[in-house]
Amino acid sequence: MPRPLDADALGGHCRPGSPAMCLRPRVQTNWLDDGMSELKKDADDHLLVGSVVKAFRVLEAFDRPHRSMGFSEISRVTGLEKSAAQRAAHTLWRLGYLDKAPGSGEYRLSLRCQDIGMRFAEANRIVEMVAPYITLLRRKTVASVNLTMLDRTETVFVQRHTTVDMLGNKLGGRGRLPAYCTATGIAMLSQLPDAEVKAILAESELKPHMPNTIWQVDDILARIRKTREERYAFGVEEDIASDITLACGFTDPATGDVAAIGLSYFSGATTPDEVQAQARDLLISIVDNLARELAGS
Repeated sequence: MPRPLDADALGGHCRPGSPAMCLRPRVQTNWLDDGMSELKKDADDHLLVGSVVKAFRVLEAFDRPHRSMGFSEISRVTGLEKSAAQRAAHTLWRLGYLDKAPGSGEYRLSLRCQDIGMRFAEANRIVEMVAPYITLLRRKTVASVNLTMLDRTETVFVQRHTTVDMLGNKLGGRGRLPAYCTATGIAMLSQLPDAEVKAILAESELKPHMPNTIWQVDDILARIRKTREERYAFGVEEDIASDITLACGFTDPATGDVAAIGLSYFSGATTPDEVQAQARDLLISIVDNLARELAGS
């Protein structure tokens, strides 16, 4: 499992050229350990509130395999003591972020949890400014259009407008994929300094997901260099079956957020050459316009 981002490995706490985006070691609240071993490592951080960490650990424990849980199961899944799990779950229930299932009384996520994601979309500059460009790409292409953002070692699908051909491709993992083996991830990594890219790769669990996965460090770095030169990344069935993806990355200079727009095609309906011929220049032009808009706002 990837370890927390060590900001010192990047030569400081802020991305070069992006002072607004300061990197911080992140407590992994949902790791299975002996309770709070990861938190103990941050004992010198006097501003870190342990009870808040526990509450988020409980909140993040709910997923498809754990749709509803009682205190004992929450304790087992999170690694928290039962009393701590009980207090955290009760507090989240009182705040409205957990509901109690009828009959069993087990806890489950409430609709209020979705408000957090919706507020992120409302407040994020990239999500706001990308909307007309997403609409244009959906009108001009037959591709699934994706907006992704980089979260350390992972590509996060913030928006996903899927065509009928691509409905069968399930992302799983809460809309996250490893950045090193996706075209959108490579497009975003190409926006970062080499030192930061190498730090991110060092934290990633590099392995082949598909026969076409590029997963060796030297090969990934070569691919990133090529992406910088050509201004786009391209992948064929490297992370998801029957998928051809063309992607361009960009950065919000005001926040340091790194994102990419990806066009995904069903490989049974087109070829890599056709995709590049039809959509490459359009996507590059759109991302250039978006980047200029972000820089000028």
